[in-house]
This record gives sequence, C-alpha cells and structure tokens, in this order.
Amino acid sequence: MESLCPPFSFAAKYYHESVGSCVRQTSFFQGKAALNQGVGYSVILGFGAFFAFFTSFLVWLEKRYVGSRHTSEWFNTAGRSVKTGLIASVIVSQVLFCLSLIFSCGHGQPPSCKVLMSLGSMGSAVLSGMPAVLRFRHVLLFGVIAIEIKRKAPHAHTVCEIVKARWGTTAHVVFLTFCFATNIIVTAMLLLGGSAVVNALTGVNIYAASFLIPLGVVVYTLAGGLKATFLASYIHSVIVHIVLVIFVYLVYTASSQLGSPGVVYRRLIEVSSISRVCQDPISHVGQACGPVNGNYKGSYLTMLSSGGLVFGIINIVGNFGTIFVDNGYWVSAIAARPTSTHKGYLLGGLVWFAVPFSLATSLGIGALALDLPLTASEAGHGLVPAATAIALMGKAGSVLLLTMLFMAVTSAGSSELIAVSSLCTYDIYRTYINPNANGKQILKVSRIVILGFGCFMGMLAVILNKAGVSLGWMYLATGVIIGSTVFPIAFMLLWSKANSIGAILGSIIGCVLGVITWLSVTKIEYGRVTLDATGRNAPMLAGNLVSTFTGGVVHVVCSLLRPQNYDWDTTKKITMVEKDKTDLPADEFEEEMLRKAKRWIIKWGLGFTLVIVVLWPALSLPAGAFSLKYFTFWAVVAIAWGSIGSAVIIAMPLMESWSTIQYVLAGMFTNDRLMARMDEINVKLEMIMQALPDAERRHLLEQEKAIKQDSVDQPDHIVPVSA
Repeated sequence: MESLCPPFSFAAKYYHESVGSCVRQTSFFQGKAALNQGVGYSVILGFGAFFAFFTSFLVWLEKRYVGSRHTSEWFNTAGRSVKTGLIASVIVSQVLFCLSLIFSCGHGQPPSCKVLMSLGSMGSAVLSGMPAVLRFRHVLLFGVIAIEIKRKAPHAHTVCEIVKARWGTTAHVVFLTFCFATNIIVTAMLLLGGSAVVNALTGVNIYAASFLIPLGVVVYTLAGGLKATFLASYIHSVIVHIVLVIFVYLVYTASSQLGSPGVVYRRLIEVSSISRVCQDPISHVGQACGPVNGNYKGSYLTMLSSGGLVFGIINIVGNFGTIFVDNGYWVSAIAARPTSTHKGYLLGGLVWFAVPFSLATSLGIGALALDLPLTASEAGHGLVPAATAIALMGKAGSVLLLTMLFMAVTSAGSSELIAVSSLCTYDIYRTYINPNANGKQILKVSRIVILGFGCFMGMLAVILNKAGVSLGWMYLATGVIIGSTVFPIAFMLLWSKANSIGAILGSIIGCVLGVITWLSVTKIEYGRVTLDATGRNAPMLAGNLVSTFTGGVVHVVCSLLRPQNYDWDTTKKITMVEKDKTDLPADEFEEEMLRKAKRWIIKWGLGFTLVIVVLWPALSLPAGAFSLKYFTFWAVVAIAWGSIGSAVIIAMPLMESWSTIQYVLAGMFTNDRLMARMDEINVKLEMIMQALPDAERRHLLEQEKAIKQDSVDQPDHIVPVSA
C-alpha cells in the first residue's frame, strides 16, 4: 500500500521524503539533551540550596516564635501532633516516587517501560488505577493500622520497635532486615529514575546527578528532622500540583496543537488506524504506530487491555511492601495527632489519585495524539511526558517537567532518610548498643545516620546504574523481595492470635519461594536468566504472587495452630526517651474516640475503594472502545480531579496552621526586639536554674553546720535549777 508523506499533517515535522520513500524521524530527541547542562545543575543545586535554607528557616521560626522544643522526640516524631492537611500532603509526597515511575515506567516489550505509549486510555487507567488501588488499600488498611498504632503502641517510634515488643528479638532482627531492604529499594528507585531523567533532559552526568540530588535533602533533614521533611514535602507537593494543573489545562483547553478532548480523540483514532502503514522506514521498531497489540480492537481508547491487566496485577499485588514495610509510612502515622490520622490518610489517597491519573491522561495520551516519534529507549528513560511538554511548550515545558521530577524525588527521599535514621537510632543503637541513651545521644546518632545514608544513596545509585538496573525493573521486583512480610506486619496490630514463629517463617519462606519462582519462570519461559528476561511480565507476576501470599498463608496456619492471644500490653509499655509537652486535649487519646476514628476510616475508605477500584472500571468495560462523549467525560474528570485535589492540598495545611502563621508573623514584624530580650532573660533564667542545685546544696550544708554548732554551744547556756 502506498503511503502519504507525511501520513498526518499535524505530525509533518517528524517525517521527510528520502529516495522516494517517506521516512519517519528515528527518535524524538535524536540523542540530544533538550536542555543544556547549566539548566540541569541550576535546578539540582539551586532548588537544593533553596529548600535547605528555606526549610531550615521555617524550623527556626517555629522554635523561636512558637516555642517548639527541639528534643530527640521532636526530631524523630515531630511532636506527634501534625494536623490533617499536612499529613495528607506528606502522604502524597511519600508516594511521589511513583511519579518518577510514570516518567520512566511503562509496560510491554522488554522492560522498556512504555505503558503510556502503548496502552493509551488503559495506560492512564493502569498508572492511575494502580496507585489508586495502592492508595485506597493504603487508606483502608494502613489508615486503620495508623489508628491502631495510637491505640496499641502510642509511644512507639518505628514499626520494628512494635515487632520487638510483641514478638521478641529474633522477629525484630528479621523484620529490621526487610525494613532496611525496603528503604534501600525505594531509595534506589528514586535516584535511578531521577538521575536518568535529569541526564536525558539536560546532559548532566548521571553519576553526578546521583550524588547531587540528595544533597539539599540531607542538609534540611539534618537541621530540622521529621518536621523539616514535612514542611519541605508540603512545598514540593504545592509545586508538583501547580505544574500538573498547567499541563492538564494545556492539553485539553489551551494548546493550539491539541486544545480539546475532541481533537485528542480524533487524533488517537487516526494514529491507531488499522490501515496505517507501519513498516520501516515510515515507522521504526519501538515506535508507537497503528493498532495496539492486546487492546480491544487495537484501540488506545479502551479499558480492555490484556497487557494493562497483567501490569496492574503485578503492581496491586507487589507493591503492598512499599507501604507496609516502609518505616516512612509508620513514622508519618506516629507523627499525626490522633484526630488527624484517619482523615489525613483518606484525603492523601484521594488527592494522590489525581497525580498519576491527570498526568497520564494529559501528557501520556498527548504524546500519542501528537504522533511523537518516541523510541522504546526514550520511553524507558522517562521522556514521554517531557517530549509532550516540549512539543506543546518548547524548552519551557521541559524545565517544568524537570522541576516537577526534582520535587517528586527529593520529597520522597527526605522521608527515606528519616525512616532509616529512626530504625538505626531506636532499633539498633537504643535497643542493642545503649539502652540508657539520653536525648542528646539519640539526636547525635540520628544526625550521623542521616549524613551517612545520604552519602550511601549516591553510591547505591552509581552501582545500580553501572550494573544496568532500571527503575522499571527495580519497581516490579520489589514485591518479590519484600512482599512476604506484608501480611505478618499487618497482622501484628490487627490480629491477636498472630504468633512470632509464623511471622518469621512466613517472611523468610515467602521471600525464598518468591525468588525461586521468579527465576524458574524466567528460565522456563525465555530459556535464560538475565536482567532483561527477569524484568518481563510473567516472571514478575509469578514471583510477586508467590512471595506475598506464601508469607500470609504460612503465618495464618502457624498462628491458628499455636495462637498467641496477645493483649498488646508490652507494646503499650514502649517508652519515649524524653517526655514531650503536648497541647492536645486528653479526649483525643481516649479509647472510644480512637474506635470511632477506626470505624470512620473503614466506612469511607471502603466506600471510595469500591467506587474507584470496582465501580468505575466495571462501568468502563462495557463501553469497549470509548465514544467521543465518553472520552470527553474521562478528560473532564481528570481536569476536575486534578484541579480540586491541587486546591485542597495547597490550601488546607495553610488554613489549619493560619493562627500559628499569624503568631509567627506578628513576632517577626512587631515583637522582634521583645523576643530578643526574652531570649536573653531565658538564658539568664536557665543559668540561674542550673546554679540552683549547687546554691541549695551549699545552703543546706551551712544550715546543717549551724545546727551542729548550736548543739555544741547549748550546754553553756543551761541555767542550773536551784533546789
């Protein structure tokens, strides 16, 4: 069949005639970085320095004008009084590492990660539905667990502290190992995705990016601990959501190249036409062209996709671990005030849904609608959204994407620093090295670990890049490695019969069998065990399923045979190093209030889960290939959800903290001299208080000496009584 050149007028710039043939551009970026290295270093170092200074400054303001005591407890738990809006913002930011997955993740052919390019509407559904399933399971289960922490281990600092209190030392060591593995895996995903995209967009050396990206995070985390990471996470979330809204409106309302759901719909119909010629040189291997294999009628406009279904199952099953076994989520739950925990987790889940859903629906589908000549390699390096942004906005679009990615990586990275620091400090140092450690020693160890793990993050990324490990491979392998611990960790707070033997055996056996299954299926299916082969769908799916469910089954069987019948008495006896003063009302800690919060999160979490995970797909499947009206509705939902979610996550923390903000501003601009004078008085009072024990001791000694002297002198003054 003779083909037109170009096949589509809207993509004319990507085609040219050569020797009588129509030739498609071999790649979008053609081996060139979209931006120069100066921009890359400016973003990494500039934003890093800004957040290091600004976040540290905010922490200092809170200490100076609000009176926060920067103890070891405050450093690692933020005073256990964080409100709903900020907790929701933190939950969103903690899973923003999945945003780097969207940038460089995908599906299908060798782990080249092309889901946005190969699945169309199913791609946006999988990449938004997958995190949605995770977040709403997160809301339904981890939201409940967060309440149970307040009820059953109110003074805990880490998940492993609770493990040791309930199941003893052996279980503690096993779960500590898995928790460290989780933090290392998540950190690896952050830096692999972040450094790859920065390198591809700007040409910055990938190894330099690996070390420079965490630099600013380490600085402000060292200065302000968990509260600093929460404040930074909020600012990062604000920037991510602003950029998100810009792109969504650009694709569906403002762009001269697209600009409406109708235009996007018609373009998607054209590029996936069965009559389209897709042989070389009019299209090259790895580029999106014509009908999609595995999708209903080869359409991009469908939820019926076999490849998308498999990819979704791997994510649903395998990524429990990145939530339940990541100490960062437990630290956030511990830091929340009791009345904010359940609401913060539900709100965080709802707002998070908007990020992958809106981004995939705009920039992912936009790349297809523009017929961009992206290759499998470019998609695998996370350049699908960047290519769409450049096509629509020029270099300004790639700068926005680079900024968005940097915010996502650093936001989640700060959470990992605190998570690892807490484990090392409380579960190793305080538990096995110095059980009588005081607050100053705990604080010192926490900061040493943050600095050390920050350096380790960079070295880890360099090693994995050298080994050729990709973000997509690491992401899909997560469930195989740590999935076996998910059910035991959940049972720890939710099931009184769960015993330690079952937890230990389930975690170890599940992991071993999962890895064996993963490698065996790879060998059987592809005849070889290589990095590329192990990253394919069938081995990953089998390994994830076996690891996760074996761990659960083994634990259930062992616990039913020898139930523990635990009453959580020992977990309630976990102690704090320093007593924190709190302004929270006593009724927030009452059992009835916590039970009410648990019922609330179950009711609303289950309701939203059924609507988004069950009802929405069920209503979409009968539609087959979407009509124009249905796709328009889909786009409107993406725009509305992205806009409303962004507005809520930006405004709510400010509204909740408005009185504190006013108090700080008043102190800065009206009472600064008074505050300085008060600082001087406080210093003098502290000196007096420190001197009081010595003065009192001297006074008592002098008083005792005077009494003794009186007793010696007393006989000289006795008057004889006459007979």
